[in-house]
Amino acid sequence: MKKLKVGIVGLGRISGNHFSEIGALPDLFKIVAMCDTDPERIARRDQLTPGLKAYDSIDKLLEDDEIDMVTICTRHPDHVPMAHKILSAGKIAVVEKPTATSAKELEKLIAYAKKVGGHLFFRHNRRYEASFQKAKALMDSGIIGDVQYIKVHRCAGYCRRNDWMTMSDFYGGLLSNWGPHVIDQALQYLDSPVTEIWSDLRRSISIGDGDDLMKILIRSANGRLADVELSGCNALPGRQLEVIGTRGCLVFDGGKQIEVRAVEPTIQFKKLKPHPGQPTFAYGNFDEKLEFVDSFYDVPQEYLGQLWVDLYNDVVKGIPTPVRPEQALAVMKVIDTVFQQNKWKPILSKWTK
Repeated sequence: MKKLKVGIVGLGRISGNHFSEIGALPDLFKIVAMCDTDPERIARRDQLTPGLKAYDSIDKLLEDDEIDMVTICTRHPDHVPMAHKILSAGKIAVVEKPTATSAKELEKLIAYAKKVGGHLFFRHNRRYEASFQKAKALMDSGIIGDVQYIKVHRCAGYCRRNDWMTMSDFYGGLLSNWGPHVIDQALQYLDSPVTEIWSDLRRSISIGDGDDLMKILIRSANGRLADVELSGCNALPGRQLEVIGTRGCLVFDGGKQIEVRAVEPTIQFKKLKPHPGQPTFAYGNFDEKLEFVDSFYDVPQEYLGQLWVDLYNDVVKGIPTPVRPEQALAVMKVIDTVFQQNKWKPILSKWTK
């Protein structure tokens, strides 16, 4: 079986996930090189993963003919320019989120990848969350009827964060950091083109000038509404997911089970008319009696590393990965719209200027 030889650029916090996930697939990948401008970070990684070739620039790394694939773990404005270099060198490019600093920038990158026939992938790894996949399967099964409303909520903890990811100079803030994850999930739940977006974006307690609190409402062509809430200042966060359908609802509180309460599946709704007269001294519908079933579904053990297996199958076996470039672009278009609606002007990569 062909192994893909990997180089990892940027040795900060997120690179640890790349090293562990790729390293857990020794039959498919072999990490052979690392790259960072900071000698101390290279030395630290050499202690953790000895024997790798070390480079202090991506240009030097790309001259290494042994490398097939390069994953980008650098600061946000570097993602697209580096991906462009990787594709130009004839190597596979894997881009961390945020995939770009604007939809326009990402469109240019995707077009370039098609032009040169390159392999371009995006690390929307939260698409592989076990809770997301289980919830999506339950929604698609029809158990709660026609889906009407989806609330996706994530809290990054209450923290007066003060690293570079809070600074607009580096396309920082929670919308560009965690936003791609929850927006990608919301768009998959909607399962239809976006028709309308409303948003509110704020900086609440962040030390940097980036956002840390937001609400995004997304309406899709099929009538579904997604309510996306993301916070870096909520000390008592709520459920991660609530889905309301015409026959019941689905909720997930971040634990090990998804709870569903739905009308008993054998019950068929009657064709009824409203009564124009005075109601009785009670509340409800007196022409039918509904029974509900409470069900609990175990969330499988999580394996975000499946993204890399799918990437390998795409490159080597020609089986398309579920995370498509057009889906990554749809996420960036939502992020662009939210920034524009709230008159935020984060830095854009020099690659598009």
